Amino acid sequence: MKAFAKYAIAAALFTSVAVSDTTSFTIHVIGDSTVCAYKDSAYPQTGWGQIIGSFFDGSRVKINNVAIGGRSSKTFIQEGRLDALQGKVQKGDFIFVQFGHNDRYFGSKSREVPIDSLDYWLNQYITKAKSWGATPVFVSPMIMNTLPRNTFSTKYSTKGEYDVRDHMEALAKKNQIPFVDLNLKSYNGYKSMSGAYISRYQFKYFLKGEYPNYPDGVTNDGTTHFQASGSITHSQWIMEELEEELNASYLSAEAKAQMINLVGAIKPRYDLIVKSNVSNGNGLITHNQKLPAGAPLVLHVSPGSFGKKFKHWADDDCNVVSADSNYYGKTMPGRSITYTAIFEGGSACVKTVHGDEASSSSVAPASSSSVVESSSSFDEAVCFTGVADAAWPSPIDMSKPEVSDGTTDTNHEGFTGIGFYNIANSATSKAVYNVTSDQSASNARVMIRYAFAGTDNRDMKFTIDNGTYDVAFPPTGSWDKWDTTYINDVWVDALDFQLTIQSTVPAGGPNIDMIAFDIKDVYRTGCKPAKVAEVLENSSSSLEVSSSSSAEDTDGIIGRSGPRTAGTMNRIRSGTVNLLGQSVGSRRAPGKYFDLH
Repeated sequence: MKAFAKYAIAAALFTSVAVSDTTSFTIHVIGDSTVCAYKDSAYPQTGWGQIIGSFFDGSRVKINNVAIGGRSSKTFIQEGRLDALQGKVQKGDFIFVQFGHNDRYFGSKSREVPIDSLDYWLNQYITKAKSWGATPVFVSPMIMNTLPRNTFSTKYSTKGEYDVRDHMEALAKKNQIPFVDLNLKSYNGYKSMSGAYISRYQFKYFLKGEYPNYPDGVTNDGTTHFQASGSITHSQWIMEELEEELNASYLSAEAKAQMINLVGAIKPRYDLIVKSNVSNGNGLITHNQKLPAGAPLVLHVSPGSFGKKFKHWADDDCNVVSADSNYYGKTMPGRSITYTAIFEGGSACVKTVHGDEASSSSVAPASSSSVVESSSSFDEAVCFTGVADAAWPSPIDMSKPEVSDGTTDTNHEGFTGIGFYNIANSATSKAVYNVTSDQSASNARVMIRYAFAGTDNRDMKFTIDNGTYDVAFPPTGSWDKWDTTYINDVWVDALDFQLTIQSTVPAGGPNIDMIAFDIKDVYRTGCKPAKVAEVLENSSSSLEVSSSSSAEDTDGIIGRSGPRTAGTMNRIRSGTVNLLGQSVGSRRAPGKYFDLH
């Protein structure tokens, strides 16, 4: 009865305030990697900012998604990203703000926001939005797939360690602006999901062969980033929270009127019913949902959890729609629909009576996101064109940065590519490189190949995306003798970013030849990902593994790739393992391969 009364009040608000069907506005979305838009090459990794546009009438609502991975409420402002919205935000627009994951990320002091400083940064989003005539909407950060799962609030648990949710709620009420409690919504929503379901179907955990973009699967990112079905779920929860906010007593009259415009532009949602033709209450299969016409439609089933061979998906007319246990790339029709996972030995498919598709705007609002522009003077000669070794699948030539306090030189032996970078002799010299990553990782490893003579270290700071790392560079003994050093636990998001190197001593830094990531598909912006030896050897077999067969494996177990053995690292350091998996002659072919000597 309480729920009925709540929606009755909402209905009364709609009838008391006239809302024009032609009212149009833009939702500017601000946040981190759980929100931002990703390239097609990263699919199914997805942020909810990519999905919510499909829940709104595209003829009235546009989405400007400026969220970017690795940012906190502080660093987003410090980089000038909030100020960059000046002139783009119009009166009547909305600014959705979600932060917290990186604010409490204590591995990087540059992005960390002590809890007693959080209000200072969050208040700046409120002030800016109101000065532009827009309505700020705070979205508390969703629960991550870690324990304790409710680390963003002590209001409903004693396990909270960083109360960004509570601060957001208090600031929203103080300023009479909308508050979308995605943190509490996801906390309660996850209670109805098994741990295996959350890991496999919400987060970025893929078995080998499930998706073309991840032929080897992903087993070390199942607690941080989301896949499409996860962001679809969060978008549903956001819509429900927005509708409930119509009844919030703390909203100002202006905010209430704006919320009516916003909620009035949400499209009708229809039932997506998902089932199987066998009885197994423990089987992993997509949960029922409510989606609007045009929303991404993603179905998952894990045959191994049902103990039978998967045959195909059938729609409510019993038509075969896909033989892949992961069904994606389609959109929700303008009606309720039923899909059934058909297994061998199960009951026959039974047609479900359904209505005709409703006439509804299924066009998703246009979405935009910021990217790093490639320099007009970019030299394609720095692009890696050889075959990289699987241990270091993303080699990057460092000889020619986009921004430079130094020179590109070739006056010492043993470099790879077209030269090496000689940073200027100053404690503040720096160089900036535009880099693209099609993958994400919370614990990537970076190798740096360098050389310099002397007796004292030439330590540097490396900023990779938004994480800054202090790197020790001991002398190599000669300008012609190259050695390697490493950065561990590097956070990388699937986006375009800038990599900055900066010297910290008056003598400057060492000569930098190249770097390499231990994850695939990281490369200089304007180039292409490196081909990898192991992938080339196994590509025909790995790509033939369908998700329906690979899903016979154990589901729902999150793994984390362990550290390399000391023996392996010693072989790499000594040069007995060639980075590119090729034999190396006394003279290197520039730009073709890298060698660890």
